[in-house]
Amino acid sequence: MKVLDSTNIGFVFAAILLTVSNVNAACSGDLSVTSQHDMDSIRGCKTYGGNIVIDSSAASDIQMNGVELLEGDLVVKNNDLLQSIGLPKLQGINGRLKFANNKLLSSIDVKQLYAIRSLEVSVHPALNELKFVTGLSQAEKIVITDTTCTKIDGFKMTTTKEIEISNNIYLKNLSFGNLTTVGTILVSANSPSLKVDLSNINGLREGAFRNVASVSLGSLQKVAGDISFISNSFESLDLPQTTDIIGTLTLTENLNLNNLSMPRLAHLGGALSIVGNTKLSSINAFPSLQQVDGTLDLTGNFDEVQLPELVDVRGGLNVQTSSNTFSCDAMDTLKKGVIKGNSFVCKSAVAKPKSGIRGVTGKGGFGSGDSSESGAVSLYQSGILASLAAVFAYMVNI
Repeated sequence: MKVLDSTNIGFVFAAILLTVSNVNAACSGDLSVTSQHDMDSIRGCKTYGGNIVIDSSAASDIQMNGVELLEGDLVVKNNDLLQSIGLPKLQGINGRLKFANNKLLSSIDVKQLYAIRSLEVSVHPALNELKFVTGLSQAEKIVITDTTCTKIDGFKMTTTKEIEISNNIYLKNLSFGNLTTVGTILVSANSPSLKVDLSNINGLREGAFRNVASVSLGSLQKVAGDISFISNSFESLDLPQTTDIIGTLTLTENLNLNNLSMPRLAHLGGALSIVGNTKLSSINAFPSLQQVDGTLDLTGNFDEVQLPELVDVRGGLNVQTSSNTFSCDAMDTLKKGVIKGNSFVCKSAVAKPKSGIRGVTGKGGFGSGDSSESGAVSLYQSGILASLAAVFAYMVNI
């Protein structure tokens, strides 16, 4: 039996195949696996309905042969001796694919997998590579933390709800080149040489980038919440298409940053916080910025601030620089109807400029947001009627 390789149909086939497979009771129900023998009990199932958990197994290698579609979670955790796991036929999971705390695991074979609900990989000190050969084209959540991966490859999704890539200290390249929209993304504490490709993203809810060498956001138009860049090593940050950030824009302690450009940004729904970027000698990145709904908070070693179109700041102003050549004259003109908040501080030649925003510490994260799955729509629920003809043709050939 062959599952058609069609990302447009997605999980439609999984739903239909599950109803066929449910005739066989051996292909449904939660399964606890501690040995290859346990896993072999479902090798005759091309679709399996239920959760599969591999926990505290003494096996060094486990292969899930036969299963192509899983309706449920696959969880692999706390297997101290497990070195390799193979899912050679698996193409879709309507649930989680979770690997946690498998200390010797160095090989994960997912050569045909292209659609899952979520991927979670955490605490794998021997895992040097994670590769989706076919290309992972559907996933709502991607979390990869605390691995020794030098390569993570094969992400082909165009949209996803959540991405976290953190504490993978050997990871130097990360590409989500097909991604156009994403909910939240956190990239933090990986290799300091990490280059992040998000060049096709046009919409983002919240983003936090820390300790990266470069980040490509050339198509980003709108951020529905906060976005922060903290303790990165890049020299230049360019967001040429971004027009609106509904939350706060934070740039903190990017010590090599000397070129910042956001030429189309017109509105900030939160604060503008630029703090401790010591090589940024001029804050002139915002020629179109008209409105800031929060505080204007600028501290560092800059010689000038240019905000030529700014007409409305609904919070206060805090501008402090260690430069001896900076003049507060341009800032003083903003007192006349532009700054609506009660706080107004402008100082030059300050030994230790201080942010006026409480809690600016350089940690670079964001709130967890709504992570509830209770309202999630099954990946099976879209496109079924449109695909009936293909499904019937497929079933005839079973």
